[in-house]
Amino acid sequence: MPRTNAAGWGLKRLLEATLNRDITIEQLRDACGVTKGRWYGGVGRANADDFPDAEEARRAAHAFGLSATWLQVELGLITLDDVRGALDESTSLDPFKMTTRQRVLQVPNPPAEQPARTDGRER
Repeated sequence: MPRTNAAGWGLKRLLEATLNRDITIEQLRDACGVTKGRWYGGVGRANADDFPDAEEARRAAHAFGLSATWLQVELGLITLDDVRGALDESTSLDPFKMTTRQRVLQVPNPPAEQPARTDGRER
């Protein structure tokens, strides 16, 4: 049985409810990055216990313009505590410290005005 959210909805139904529109199996398969042969053939991703995995959920979220983190939390692939922990860790690091340039760019001085010509010609 594929993964479901807390309400028991699979990926297709969850996406349809969130987007408020129908999604075809082909759209879902393409969004997850699964080939037709892998979707139906052999063990078949469509009915696999681990469908969708984290990467398939991420791809589907991006394909439909949703947050990958939200979809992974909704399907139980990650928890809110995982998200909070990742955010807490990232604030303790200073991501700009090593990448920000410390020097100040010097703007060249504008050329000094030259005195007007006395012979009436322009420069």
